[in-house]
Amino acid sequence: MTKDAQENENLAALLKAFPPNSDTKSDNPAIRIYGKRFYKDQTPIEYLAEFLLVFASPKRKNGEGRFQFSLCCDANETPRYWPENRVALKLFSFFPSSKLETRHTVHREAYLDAIEAIKDRICGNNEDKEEAVRLIQSLFSGFVGVAKNRTWVTYTFLPASTNLLGRELVWSHSKAKNDIDLKWKDSKKYLDNDRHIFMARGGELLYLQLVNLFNQNETLEFGKLINNKDYLHLQHHNISDLRTQLEGCLQEMLSSLSGQIDYLVRWIENSLENYKLNINPKHANLGWVPSSSSAEAFLFATEFHNICNAKLGTLDKLDLMQLLCCIHVLRSLCFQARRIDVSEKTTERFIGNYVWIVTDPDAKPGAPIRQMAQNSFERVESLLYRVLKSINKNGTGSSVEADKHGFQIFRKISKEIGLVIPQKGSGQRFTLDQQLIRFLIAALVRPGERIRLNHFYQRVFAHYGIALGGEQLAVALRWCGNEVDVETYSITADTAWVEEALQQGGFLVELSDAVSMVKNPG
Repeated sequence: MTKDAQENENLAALLKAFPPNSDTKSDNPAIRIYGKRFYKDQTPIEYLAEFLLVFASPKRKNGEGRFQFSLCCDANETPRYWPENRVALKLFSFFPSSKLETRHTVHREAYLDAIEAIKDRICGNNEDKEEAVRLIQSLFSGFVGVAKNRTWVTYTFLPASTNLLGRELVWSHSKAKNDIDLKWKDSKKYLDNDRHIFMARGGELLYLQLVNLFNQNETLEFGKLINNKDYLHLQHHNISDLRTQLEGCLQEMLSSLSGQIDYLVRWIENSLENYKLNINPKHANLGWVPSSSSAEAFLFATEFHNICNAKLGTLDKLDLMQLLCCIHVLRSLCFQARRIDVSEKTTERFIGNYVWIVTDPDAKPGAPIRQMAQNSFERVESLLYRVLKSINKNGTGSSVEADKHGFQIFRKISKEIGLVIPQKGSGQRFTLDQQLIRFLIAALVRPGERIRLNHFYQRVFAHYGIALGGEQLAVALRWCGNEVDVETYSITADTAWVEEALQQGGFLVELSDAVSMVKNPG
C-alpha cells in the first residue's frame, strides 16, 4: 500500500460516522471532520437548550425514549426525535417584547385574543385580571434565554424545565408580510421548523457524542483513557452506570421546578389550546458525529455528572452546564483536529495532544506567561485552520462555509465565555476568570471531595489541556516549540494568581506552607 493510500485509509477511519448509516457526504470539509454540525452563530445557551431538548424528547412517535441517551431506531432508519414547539407559550410570553417590524397582523390579533382567553380563566375584576396577566408574563420573561433582535417565535427559554424546552421555529416574515388576510390557523405555512439557524445542531452533536459513547464497550478508545495513570480519578466510573446515573440526575434536574413553573406552563398551554400549531413534519432528524469522539465524550459525561450532583439550585447548574457545553465544543474541535493533523508534537499526560496556556487576566504586557498564552492561542488557531485546508485539498468546498462550521467557532465561543481576551484588538490570549475557575472546580472535583493543589492542576490539564503551571506548563511550552530553560520556566511557572482566585472562591484550604488542598464544597 502506498503512503497516500495508507493516509487515506487512516483518515477514513477517523471520519467514520455514528450512527453508522448516516449520510456524511458534504462539500463542507468542517462537517466532514467534526460531524453535522457545529456552527458559529449558535449561542452558548442554545447549545445547552438543544442538548437537553433532544435528551428529554421522545425518540419515537409513540413517546418512547424520553430522558434517554438512546436513538430508539432500527439500523436502517434515520434517527429522529419529536420535540415540542411551545408556540402558544412563546406568543403569550414574548410577543410584547419582540422585534416590532416582524409582528404580523395575525400575530397581534392572536396575541390579543390569547390575553382575553387567559383573563377568562382568572377570578376577579378586570383590573385584577390585567395585573395577574402582567405578573405571569413578567415571570416568564425572567426565563428568557435568548431574545436579541429576533421575532417572538425564535426566542429561546432558559432550559430550566422540561416544559420550557422547545424546538427552533423560524417565521418567514418577508413571505408573510404581504398576506394581510392571513388567519392564525393557516399561519403555520410561514413557520419553518427545519432551518437550524439558531439551534444549529451543536446541541444535537453533543447528545450524539454521548449516545455513541454509551453504545460502545469499554475496550475501545476511552478504555485506554481509563487505564492511563493520569486518569486514575475516573477509574471508579462504569460506562453503563454512568449512563444510568446521568440520565437520572438530568431528568431530576429538569423536573425540579415541576411544582412551580411547570404548573403555570401547563395552565397557559391548556388555556391557549386554540393557539397551538401542529406543524408537520413534527419529528426532527438527527445528524451524526465522528465515532472516534468517544474519549472526549467520556470526559464530557463525567464532568456533566459532577455538575448534576452538585448541591446547587437549578439555575446555578444551568450556568455551569452552559459553560461545560461551550468548553466541550472547543475541546472537541481540538481533539478531532489533532487526530487528523499529525504534524504537531504529542503531549505528555494529556490524550488530546494540544495545549491551552492560560495567564492571569491582569498580567502586564511583556510578561513572559502572557506572551506564552498568546502564542498558545495562535498555535491552536493555526491548527484548526490548517486541518480544514488539508481536508479541502481539491478546493470543491467553500472555505467561507468551512470556517463558519469550524475555524471561526473556536474564537467566537472562547471569547463569549471569557476564555480568550481581549474581545477585540491584538494580543489575544487564553485566561481564566473567577467564573471559569468556579466551573473547573464543579466539573473536575466531585462534590465534597478534596484533592491536593498539584493534583487539581493535573486534572485540569488531563481534561482540557489547560496548563496552569508546574510540570504541565513545561509540557505545554515544549508543545508550543519552546525549549524550556530553568530561568524561563521559573518565571512563567508562578501560579500565585490561580491560588488567589481559588482562595477568593472559597475553594482552597492551606494546610501548611507546602501543602494546599482544593475542595468542592458541593
